[in-house]
Amino acid sequence: MSDFVQVALPIPLFKTFTYSVPEEWRDLDLLGMRVSVPFGRRTLTGVIVEERSETDLAKVRAILDLLDPEPLFSPEMLRFADWMTHYYVSPIGETLRSMMPQGMTPESTQRIALAGPEVLEELPALRRSAPRQAAIIAALADHPKGITITYLQRKVGADALYTQLASLEEKGFIIRKMERGKRSAPKTVRGARIAPELFDDEESIHELFDELDRSAPKQAAIMLLLYTQSMRVGNDFVFAADLLEAADASDSALKGLAARGAIELEDIEVSREEMLADEETQGGRTLEPHEGGIIPNDAQRAAIDAITGAMDQKEFKTFLLHGVTGSGKTQVYIEAIRHAIAAGKKSLLLVPEITLTLQLVERFRGVFGDRIVLLHSRMSPGERYDGWRRAASGGCDVVIGARSALFAPLRNIGIVVVDEEHEGSYKQYDAQPRYNARDAGIVRAQLSGAVAVLGSATPSIESYYNAQRGKYTLLELRERVDNAREPKIVVVDTVTARKQNLMRGAISARLLGDIRARVERKEGVIILQNRRGFATRLECTSCAHSPTCPHCAVTLTYHKKLEELHCHYCGFMRKAERRCEMCGHHDLRQPGVGTQKVEEELMAQLPGVKMLRMDLDTTMRKGAHREILAAFATGEIDILLGTQMVAKGLDFSRVSLVGVISADTQLLLPDFRASERAYQLLTQVAGRAGRRSNMEGEVVIQTAHPEHPAIQASFFKNYAMLYNDELATRRELNYPPFARFIVVEFRSEDQRETEKHARLFRGLLPSRTPEMDIMGPVTALIEKLRNQYRYQIVIKNSRVTDPGGKIFYRIFSEAYERYSADHGKSSVQVIVDVDAQGMG
Repeated sequence: MSDFVQVALPIPLFKTFTYSVPEEWRDLDLLGMRVSVPFGRRTLTGVIVEERSETDLAKVRAILDLLDPEPLFSPEMLRFADWMTHYYVSPIGETLRSMMPQGMTPESTQRIALAGPEVLEELPALRRSAPRQAAIIAALADHPKGITITYLQRKVGADALYTQLASLEEKGFIIRKMERGKRSAPKTVRGARIAPELFDDEESIHELFDELDRSAPKQAAIMLLLYTQSMRVGNDFVFAADLLEAADASDSALKGLAARGAIELEDIEVSREEMLADEETQGGRTLEPHEGGIIPNDAQRAAIDAITGAMDQKEFKTFLLHGVTGSGKTQVYIEAIRHAIAAGKKSLLLVPEITLTLQLVERFRGVFGDRIVLLHSRMSPGERYDGWRRAASGGCDVVIGARSALFAPLRNIGIVVVDEEHEGSYKQYDAQPRYNARDAGIVRAQLSGAVAVLGSATPSIESYYNAQRGKYTLLELRERVDNAREPKIVVVDTVTARKQNLMRGAISARLLGDIRARVERKEGVIILQNRRGFATRLECTSCAHSPTCPHCAVTLTYHKKLEELHCHYCGFMRKAERRCEMCGHHDLRQPGVGTQKVEEELMAQLPGVKMLRMDLDTTMRKGAHREILAAFATGEIDILLGTQMVAKGLDFSRVSLVGVISADTQLLLPDFRASERAYQLLTQVAGRAGRRSNMEGEVVIQTAHPEHPAIQASFFKNYAMLYNDELATRRELNYPPFARFIVVEFRSEDQRETEKHARLFRGLLPSRTPEMDIMGPVTALIEKLRNQYRYQIVIKNSRVTDPGGKIFYRIFSEAYERYSADHGKSSVQVIVDVDAQGMG
C-alpha cells in the first residue's frame, strides 16, 4: 500500500516531487505509471518513480488522476533512467520524457471515446448500478471522436476518474486514445465481415444470395467474396478496400449490405509496420540478396561460441567484435540472436541510421521474418507507436533501430548488439539527455543480465582501449569471408598532381582512368565527397566577401542547380546573387567542392555515364534511399556518388572501385577526434570495394596531406598504427579515453546576456579539483546558430579519480540548483553534454 509517491516531472530540476495517493488507488501497482498532478497553478504530467508509506512534509497535494491502466515503465527501465540521469546529468523528468514514444510523452493528450453507439443501450442499467459511470457515458455520447480527460472532468464535475474509466474500459464500453498533435494511436482501416447471426443461419444466407443475384449483383459479388473467405479462414474481418477492388464495386454497395444487416463494418487495427514492409518490397525493388544457409568460418564460429557461451552462463559481458570490412560480422550477430531466441530471450540490435543499413535489415527479415520490429526516426509517430506496442506486448523477438530503439520496452533481453559502434550518430545532439546509445546500450544489457556486442571494422579509440585493458573481451575477424581479398589502396597527392597538370577539376587523371575502365567492364563505382552542395560558398574576387546566414555564423553553401544559397545548419535559403552585395562586383567565384560539383565534372569528363547522387538533398523523400540503392544494385546506374551515406553498410558484389575526392574534408576539422574519424570514414568506404572473391577491389584516395598519420594508417590498413598515435596524443592532453569530455553550453538570442550567464555559472564551479579540469567560458566554434549565441565551458573529468562521474554529477547539479534559484526565469538555456563528440 502506498500513501505517497515521488513523481518525476518534465522540468529542468534535479529533483522529484511528493504527492499523496487517493485512497481508491493505494492498493494499485503505481510504480512507472504516468499521473496528472497539480504543480503551482498548472497541471503537469509526470511519472511515479518511488512509492512511500510516509513523508516528513507537513502539506502534500494529491494526485489528480492516473493516466495509464498499467505501468508504462518497468522497474528495470526506471533503474536505467536513473543511471542515465546521473551519468548524463539530466533531470529525471526530462530523461523519462525522452524514453517515451511519440504520442505518449508528457505533452500528449489522452482522449476518451465510446467503443461504439451500442454502448448507449447500457445507459439505463448503469444509471441504477454505477451513476458516475453513467454520467461519463452520457458525456461521451455527444462526442463520437472522443474528448480529453480534462474536458471530461469538467463535463461530469469530478477530478479523479481513473477508477471509473478503468472499469468502463474493462467492460469494453470506452476506448482510450493517445494524441500529440496528430494522435499516435493504433492504425485502423475499415473492415467488413458477414453479420455473425446471418453467418450461423445457412438457409438465410442462401435466400439472401438468391435475392441479391436478381436485384443487386455488385452486392452479391461482395457477399460471395466474404462467404468464400469465411469458409477458408473463418468469419474474420476483411479489408473493405480490398473487397471493393476484387468485386469491382462501389462503396454504396458495401453500405447497402450493411443497411440490410447482412454485413458488419468496423474499423480494425492493423500494423503500420507490416504495411510499411509491404510498401518497401512492392514491385520487387529489393536490394542485392544474400544466399541463405551461410556456414560460419572458423573465426566467425569462435566469435559466436564466445558470445553464446556467455549467454548460456547468464552473465553480463561486453564483447568488442573487431572485424575487417567484409569479414562477416552480420552473420555473427544473426547466429548470436538466433541462439538468444532459442533460449526464450529477446534481442536488441542498434544501427547508426536505419536508412543506411537497409541491406542488414533485409538479411534479418530473411532470417527472422515478421518477428522483427523496426524503430527509427524516419517512421511516422504512428508507425513507431505500433512498434513500441508490439515490443511491449512481447509480439516480437528482435527490435532493430537507431538511437531511440534503445528504449524499446523489451523484457527478458538476452543480447544487445551495437553495429558500427564507432559511429557518431549514436550520440544524441538535440535534446536532453545527450546520451550515447552505444554506452547506454551496454548499461541496458548489464541491467538485464544480458550480453553486449559492439561491432566495427574501425572501433572507437575508447572501445578499443577498454578491450585492451580487459574491460571488454576482444574478438577479431582478420580476414574477409569467401576468400575475398581486401582492396588495393592508391593515394594520390593532389598538390603534386596539380603541379604535373594531372588534375581535371577536383578529379585526378588516375581516378578518371580507373572509373572509365570499370564502367566499360560494367562494374560498379562508388565516389565519396563528404560535402553536399556545389561549392562551399560564393566569394567576391574584388573584396573577398562571402554571403553568410542571417541566423548562423556560417557562410551559405551554393547549390548551382537551384541557383540558391543554403544554410546546412538552420535550413535558411535564398536565391544566389549575381553581383557582390557589398561592393557590387559581378565576378563571384565558387570555391570548394561539393557533391553537385563533382557530379557536374564527372558528367563532363565521362559523357553518357549513368550516375546517381546520394546525399541529404536527394534522399529527403521517404523511400528514396531504397530506390537509389536498388538501381545501383541491379546495374541500372554505373556510379553511385555521395556523402558519407555511401560509406556505410553497403554490400554490393559488383563494386570494384571506390574513389575519395578529398580525404582532407574530415582531416582538417578543429576537433580532437578528426584523425580518428577520417581514418574510420576512409576505411569504411574502402571496404565497399571487392567484397567477392572473383573481383579485385581498388580504392583511390585523393589528399593534399599524404603523410598524415590517418592517411598512412588507411594506406597500410593498420588500425594499430592509428590507435597508438591517437592514444599517445590523448594521454598527453587528457582527452578521452583518459577523461570524460564535457561541454556545458549557454544559449540565447542576446549575446551579452549569454556571456554574462556563462560567467555567472562558471563562478559557481570550483576553480580546479583533482577530478576536473575546467576551462572557459569561451565562444563556441560556431558562435551563432539558429539565432542563438553560444558560449561554452569545457570540463575534462578524470576517469581515474572519478570513475563513475558521481563527483562531477554532485558538483554540477548543486551548482545548477543554485543557478536556477537565482536565474531560473532567464531566457538563457543551459545544456550539459557528457562525453561530447566535439565542441561544435
